[in-house]
Amino acid sequence: MPDEAVPPADVLTVPSPPQPWPAEPPTVPPPPGPPLPTPERPKRFRQFLIGALVGGLCGALVASGAYFTFGRDDNSSSTPAPTKTNQVSRQSSTISRNGDIAGIISKVEPAVVAVTVNERGGQSAGTGFFLSADGYLATNAHVVGTAQSAKLQLNDGRSLDARVVGADPSADVAVLKVDAGNLPVVCTDDSNKVQVGDDVVAIGNALALEGGLSVTRGIISGPPRPGSEIGTAIETVLQTDAAINPGNSGGPLVDSNGCVIGINTAVAAGSGSQPAQNVGFAIPISSAKPVIDDIKAGRKPAFLGVGTTDLTPDVKSQLNVNVNDGAAVTDVTSGSPADNAGLKQGDVIVQIGDTQIKNSGNVATAVRKHQPGEKVTVTYVRGSDRKTADVTLVQRPDAG
Repeated sequence: MPDEAVPPADVLTVPSPPQPWPAEPPTVPPPPGPPLPTPERPKRFRQFLIGALVGGLCGALVASGAYFTFGRDDNSSSTPAPTKTNQVSRQSSTISRNGDIAGIISKVEPAVVAVTVNERGGQSAGTGFFLSADGYLATNAHVVGTAQSAKLQLNDGRSLDARVVGADPSADVAVLKVDAGNLPVVCTDDSNKVQVGDDVVAIGNALALEGGLSVTRGIISGPPRPGSEIGTAIETVLQTDAAINPGNSGGPLVDSNGCVIGINTAVAAGSGSQPAQNVGFAIPISSAKPVIDDIKAGRKPAFLGVGTTDLTPDVKSQLNVNVNDGAAVTDVTSGSPADNAGLKQGDVIVQIGDTQIKNSGNVATAVRKHQPGEKVTVTYVRGSDRKTADVTLVQRPDAG
């Protein structure tokens, strides 16, 4: 997948130093040979419903979402190896009694807000949650689009104006700020420790219904999925069967401790005769935190300029390389740092800086660890040769 992967630009095309986090609880062409195989397109496209409500010219919110079909691009894609599903190493984190749900809601809901954005003559709605008492909150980038401000409806009845501090479309994360103090905040848990079967609660501005936020309960219903499945450069996303509806985008996915483990982002809509049911996705909070901190500090994401695919046995055979793991380069952006350093289609990247590259998803994660202007060493394999290139990263073009 491209290290600069960006969610569809038409999400909202309609008429119309960082604060601490809240404490957590207890130049030679490739050797001659067959071309790099084109990743096989899925027999059916995956459809996702991005849960931001979109309104018409009159500005009235409507209970319909924006549907998108995500397929793997022939020239820049990720073909993940099968993921093991037996990732259960402990007893599930459960909500033992119905009464515990009320406790979780009372703990989290005060810090969750309904977000309304006016843009391009229309209006969209989503959800957000406060990260700090001085008014910073997180939501999805596709909720705010290119808007510079938003209106927040708090659980206590207050309506506050917020400015958009910044957004990273590739990660689908945005940060807003209100001029207020002593605001309720969420706590966060380590989403890297989440496992299949853990109980979760999703809270959000579902369908922009009047009368307050909506709450749904479910579990982590699958292993981490490739972020490319929903158009984010975040390496993996959480899967849940807790109902996620239009308007839920940007809201928290909460564990049994009442702490945030993810940012609700999308739900699989299926296709035609095979509609999907209760397959939702959330950006892991542990992956979102560095993005949020960069946005708050005004740091822009770095850019290498390669599209990659996983080094499957078939790809390895076609390229005739002597490595088992890595990311095969499918395309190089003209004039990019990778292009200037001599990387070419058919190279297999095995390390970026200190980060070992095992698959395509690792590339975006490795690049994100560095800043524009920073020089990093990229190690790659071309045929039977192992090579290195010193690359000076630049600011990602879509970061402004």
